Amino acid sequence: MDKKNTMLLTVIAVATLLVAVVGATFAYFAISTDQGASSKTTITGTTPENVSSAVALTGSKTLKLTLSAENMSSANKGHYFYATESGTPGEETLASTPKSHLVTVGTATLQGGAEGSTYECKAQYKVTVLKDGAGEVNEGNISDIEFTEDDEAVLFLYGEDTSVTVPTELNSEDAGLKLSDIITAGESGKTGEVVFKLVSNGSSVNKSLKAALQIKNSEQQQEGRLAGKTFAVNLEATSFTCDAVKAE
Repeated sequence: MDKKNTMLLTVIAVATLLVAVVGATFAYFAISTDQGASSKTTITGTTPENVSSAVALTGSKTLKLTLSAENMSSANKGHYFYATESGTPGEETLASTPKSHLVTVGTATLQGGAEGSTYECKAQYKVTVLKDGAGEVNEGNISDIEFTEDDEAVLFLYGEDTSVTVPTELNSEDAGLKLSDIITAGESGKTGEVVFKLVSNGSSVNKSLKAALQIKNSEQQQEGRLAGKTFAVNLEATSFTCDAVKAE
């Protein structure tokens, strides 16, 4: 009788352990990290039940656009200038084409994990304008510049594809954020939550947030206002959280 009870208890214990292991395979997980105002670090985390997968966000970048006297001369009326990795402007005539001048400003990366598993990651972004031109020499404070509608000074934010969603607070109907509004917001900046959807392929998956900073040489008098100025827009990921939403 004692042997039968012992065997029964053993079977129950093994069955309980198997249920716990299977349950852990599909368990919910979340990671979250807050950064300081000046932090430039990569935010990382791991799934507690599946240490073979890890999520990271490289999420802070400063876009620079330096406009020369030549850029803002009458010979270049109607030209659009865009920020580049180096800060030297690119040039486009006659039309606003921000999607042709994108710079990667944030990348969410998923390493490992069961193939087909889906993770939804949310990054809170703050967008500010560095008033002194990010250390560049400017005549006067950037915040003193009076922009006009004709300047078309705008920051545009886009996801790499449909798996990256940019909130309307940061890019309403592809209209972007006016540089003047970002400056007015001051140190609080403009904020919004960018969503990255990551589907594991068993190796490495990357999804990016992209931006274009645009200023136009318009019919308005700009040589005294914009020429010789460096405009620096800082995009900072202040928090990052991830949830497992599906396992296939």
